[in-house]
Amino acid sequence: MKATILTSLVLLSSLAWAKEKQRSFEQPCATVFPIAEKMSSEKPYHLLLDGKVDMILRVETGSFWKAGAADIDVQFTANPDGTCTVTDNSPYSGVRKNGTVYLDRLEKRISETK
Repeated sequence: MKATILTSLVLLSSLAWAKEKQRSFEQPCATVFPIAEKMSSEKPYHLLLDGKVDMILRVETGSFWKAGAADIDVQFTANPDGTCTVTDNSPYSGVRKNGTVYLDRLEKRISETK
């Protein structure tokens, strides 16, 4: 019984950490990445890492003094059909809201620039 409970907890925790959130955009990553860079340097975000070569951004949101700061890690992947997939690889926070909100805002920003 204990082994079954332990195994279940291990599986659940590994699934929580392995969760990825993705969005696919019709535009190429050469268009999407600069929009995300600009958005990441505006409030409520703070750009921590700008990996132009690897197409990776690390962004901080929140405040240590208020509700706590959280890192958002996003990776941009160019697809063979010319589209761009953006994946949120942020550490699981229990709520998993920050990266999803970031992707929502990016989606809105891109739709506004069409």
